[in-house]
Amino acid sequence: MVSSSDLDWAVLVDGVVNANHSEQTRAVARALQTAKIIEPGTSGVFGGMVFSHDLVHFIGGTQDSNENLTRRILMLLESSFIEIRDSDNSERVWENVVKNILKRYFEEDVHFRPGRHRVPRFLLNDITRYWRTICVDYAAKHREQDGKKWALRNAKIRLSRKLLFAAGVAFCFNCQLSPPPANGSAGIPSVQTFIKSALEFARTPPLEYLAQFISAHVTGRSKRKRVIRNIFGSYNRWLLLMRNPRVRRALTELTHSDASNRVEFKQVRNLGSQFAAGLRELFFNRCMDADKIANLSLDYVGF
Repeated sequence: MVSSSDLDWAVLVDGVVNANHSEQTRAVARALQTAKIIEPGTSGVFGGMVFSHDLVHFIGGTQDSNENLTRRILMLLESSFIEIRDSDNSERVWENVVKNILKRYFEEDVHFRPGRHRVPRFLLNDITRYWRTICVDYAAKHREQDGKKWALRNAKIRLSRKLLFAAGVAFCFNCQLSPPPANGSAGIPSVQTFIKSALEFARTPPLEYLAQFISAHVTGRSKRKRVIRNIFGSYNRWLLLMRNPRVRRALTELTHSDASNRVEFKQVRNLGSQFAAGLRELFFNRCMDADKIANLSLDYVGF
């Protein structure tokens, strides 16, 4: 699988091990090196071979490590398949693993009822757990790496990582707001139709899916304009910043003591605040509130 956040990647293996798997891993690594794409992080979560068994069967419980949770949720939120050769079966492997993960979330959710309670809480809770894990790991990595690259990680949490969480929440809400068409004489969509809808979500880039969600459910013209400006305007400027080698280098090398004086970090902080404001209005239907407790809830419990 390949994800878009600085190309975290892993070669996903589904089925029996064979001698070609290691070569596939090396072939992907060589291709990315030739393309001069930034390598995955140093934590070891990405950049190697992953077997589908753990992604599908270890959801929750003591065997579901942070690494496994991260790989599984990113598999749903931002992964894609790549073909090394025209004859390989990368798409089939990707689809088979994603379907089996989704079957776990939808078929084993005791609260999910296609006819009434349609928000997949099992999936939503795991997406939320992934988001909170990222935030906690930010502090752990800061200590382990003695503050190196803290500003770049901080920027990603404010924008690209938060985008993944928002898109995941939007999909779960959309199961209730716009459920897939009903099938059968009962006029109720089956669990399988929700899984099919979730598979299409997994194929859609998170920014694109969030745009579709806003288009479908934000009907007020002025609110839609504000939400679009805050979310997509800030994110577009963030992407432009990350394309600038000087800005990226500055964030990579920035220390805490210099952060308040560097224009690059101020830009990221402002864009992150604007992005969060758009998400708050989208999901909580308000931008500002005089209630101090409500503001803390919005900032620390929500977005």
